[in-house]
Amino acid sequence: MRQQKKLILLIISLVISPLTSTVAFAGAGRTGAQILNLGGGTRAASLGDAFSAIEGDVTSTFWNPSGLSGLQETQTILSYTDYKELFGDASEGLYYALFAGASHIEDTGTIGISLQVQGQGTIQVTTDSPEVLREENLGTNWALALSYADQLSAGLAAGISGKIIRQRLAQYGGRAYAIDFGIQYDFPRTPFPIRVAAAIQNWGTRIKFKDENQSDPLPRVFRSGTAITLLNTGYHKLQFVADLTAEIDKLREDDEKGVTAFLDQNPGMTRSQLMSERGVGLHALEWRHLHKNFGIEYSLSKLIFLRAGYKKEPGINLPGFSDHLTYGLGFRVYFGQLDYAQIPGGGPYNKRLNVVALKFIF
Repeated sequence: MRQQKKLILLIISLVISPLTSTVAFAGAGRTGAQILNLGGGTRAASLGDAFSAIEGDVTSTFWNPSGLSGLQETQTILSYTDYKELFGDASEGLYYALFAGASHIEDTGTIGISLQVQGQGTIQVTTDSPEVLREENLGTNWALALSYADQLSAGLAAGISGKIIRQRLAQYGGRAYAIDFGIQYDFPRTPFPIRVAAAIQNWGTRIKFKDENQSDPLPRVFRSGTAITLLNTGYHKLQFVADLTAEIDKLREDDEKGVTAFLDQNPGMTRSQLMSERGVGLHALEWRHLHKNFGIEYSLSKLIFLRAGYKKEPGINLPGFSDHLTYGLGFRVYFGQLDYAQIPGGGPYNKRLNVVALKFIF
């Protein structure tokens, strides 16, 4: 009965949230709160951001809150990324930091909290001459989330997160509210342990700066993933993970005048083809619009971790195969764990980015 009540509560939360939010009909590149797209955790970064089917890690709150249900202890993590590596002095004040903590409570479930902070740097204010009048700080964006997860039945876990997002745009500030909802399921009696997962993230209100005409929808996404344990002996564990992510921020086309004008200028294209090109509605699930993420992790005695991954994002054409690769490692000593990852960072020189995180396990 207790588990049935939890399932009902989670379903009600999922149903009520879209009813109480402003429906977002976004266009490509029109979403706000990009801090929600920066991911979470060095382990995920080194696995190519394929993390929706991972369980028992505090950073699951950033990918699929149901993964928190696998925690049997208390975990916290701190991570800081300085973007000066990518842009040099021009990136002064550009950074991304996160904190997350989660604890398992017997007969209750797992409770978690996370905070993402993004520094937007400064700009030089000038007039008609090149003389710099002053430097202006562009402000800080942040997102705070509370999460809950638990096992609903044998092999089935569910989780939910509630978020408050704050974004700065020059002298204006906007706020939005959203939820994440996710599930994980372990298949019984398979040759290799297989877990599948699904999650909807960032379903909520628009970030409004002055009025509805100056607001942006959140970057809503649908994640599906799997984790396959290929080896699990006393000292060795090898796991393969994969995710497919669809950007579902645009449920339908809201610019009908623009669509009509475009089709008039391009008589060889049908409306269906245009919607497919833009990834509107169910077209967002087409293969060309999906984010593809894959990773593999080897652990020795749960003390040393080696990781590698591959990620391909739609609309981002990197020059070589190696530009899609991610990799990293981790070391655990007593209750502390240090994780390192190197990932594609982009920037004008297409440099790679170093990411470090410190995790504590009690």
